[in-house]
Amino acid sequence: MTTKVKPGAVVVGVDGSPASDAALEWAVDYAAARHAPLCILHGAGDLGDNLIPFKQDAREMLAKNSRRVTEHALETVRRRTPELDVEIQDPFEDARQALLDLEHASMIVLGTRGLGSVKRLLLGSVSQAVSSRSRYPVTVVRSAEGRDETAPVVVGVDLEGTADAALEVGFKIASMGGRPLEAIHAWAAEDNVIAELTEKQHAVVTEKHERGFAEAMAGYSEKYPDVPVTTRMTEESAPAVLVSASERAAHVVVGGRAPRRVPRFFGSVGRTVVEHAHCPVTVIRHEPMRPEEDDS
Repeated sequence: MTTKVKPGAVVVGVDGSPASDAALEWAVDYAAARHAPLCILHGAGDLGDNLIPFKQDAREMLAKNSRRVTEHALETVRRRTPELDVEIQDPFEDARQALLDLEHASMIVLGTRGLGSVKRLLLGSVSQAVSSRSRYPVTVVRSAEGRDETAPVVVGVDLEGTADAALEVGFKIASMGGRPLEAIHAWAAEDNVIAELTEKQHAVVTEKHERGFAEAMAGYSEKYPDVPVTTRMTEESAPAVLVSASERAAHVVVGGRAPRRVPRFFGSVGRTVVEHAHCPVTVIRHEPMRPEEDDS
């Protein structure tokens, strides 16, 4: 079932937990900074076909619990930013499916317990499925305690994927928080898959990446003059570089490539960073994926 929200809405999945509250606060601040509406979404649950004799009782129980969760979330929003345009969606549907079936959103925000594998995320399979398959940017919020205002927003720039979208979101987040931005382009793992490069080939490929990286960054400093920018190009593994950078970052933004551009056994930058980062992560996919194509 398609869940339609207001055009450009920031959608936050809530479940009433402390981690959900942290995600909600981030989503409120992001929506307010972007002058966007906020949608509070709680998947009330799929009744299925096995409770038909008790379906009405089950429906009422799920609806009561959903109201408790969404009313708590709405109170939080009103205390933090009372003027924000807010809507509530609480479909009788699995939260994962409800979030994947969204239309018109600009960002989806979810919470997590903290550092660890996807299986340990507070929203579990919801976070895993949504961050790897949503057509919209997905932010997984975890604590970045101890970071001051100098901690940067780090953007992983993939020149053949979602560089423009990742940089745009990264600059928005940096501007919102009054933070610097560090753009990182790591290319060795992707470009040295087949064979080791000769010295001449290496020089040619390096020049190509330098030129492409510079082109990708063009215009953003003029568009966001309040955001100090540094750039770094490296031949290290992109996942390792971004996870390491997350230890000192306030936020990491990572893009994704189109499905099956590289074999799935090489893994995914987005999935690795979401699993192991030490700060909030925003994942931007190239396009929505069918379950059988998910190489995240």
